[in-house]
Amino acid sequence: MFKTIRPHPLLAAYVDAYWVSGGVYASVHRILPDTCADIIFNISEDVIAAGNGGLQVMPGNAFVVGTMTTFRDTVVLPYTYLLGIRFHPGALAAFTGWPLQSITDDHACLTDISAGWQHLLEPLLLKARTVTEKINSLNNFLLQRLPARTINADKLQESIALIRHVHGAVDIKTLAMQAYMSTRNFERHFLQSVGVSPKTFTRIVRFLHLKQQLKVHPDKPLLSLALDNGFYDHAHLTREFKAFAGESPTGFIQR
Repeated sequence: MFKTIRPHPLLAAYVDAYWVSGGVYASVHRILPDTCADIIFNISEDVIAAGNGGLQVMPGNAFVVGTMTTFRDTVVLPYTYLLGIRFHPGALAAFTGWPLQSITDDHACLTDISAGWQHLLEPLLLKARTVTEKINSLNNFLLQRLPARTINADKLQESIALIRHVHGAVDIKTLAMQAYMSTRNFERHFLQSVGVSPKTFTRIVRFLHLKQQLKVHPDKPLLSLALDNGFYDHAHLTREFKAFAGESPTGFIQR
């Protein structure tokens, strides 16, 4: 079972979605990069292992998954139930002040990111009996802590919007100029806020666009897709796709 729920409208600029997963059977999920970072709560009745077993997460506690740059196969054990907050790029850092590059492709306990959040959220979620009540509690919690707008934060979001609009086909110098920053300062600010460099972010956005095109146009020749998306040839496209997805475009289509 996997379900997504929209956040409160005033949180839409920060939270992509809440999500709930779980079931009575074991399962394996391949998670692909999506440019987002998540806070994930254990709403099971027992301790769960996260981060390839490296973290033991008690019921009511949470862990953070940083921005991913490659695929990850995750084993979900029976009767494991999770509630996640999927933050837009830059949003988790805006809320917590935590440098996101410290957890890129990694997991951390929420107490390591913000012990205050864990201390406040644990009783709220344990008290809420239903998923709807838990999400209402999360909405209220985040609404009370909306980040103050800053020029740098606004410029960052403008850069992210441009990257998405052109599906990653933009150079870093252009992005830095738009943000009125030097290239070095722009890259440093982007890395701290998003968890990956601007160059890596553009590659992930291009991959996501390509993945969507493969779903919509599975019969389109790979060479045409490659040239449409700024790759040198179909071999270049295949290497890049496999780096993010763990399989070739052909394998992705057939799965």
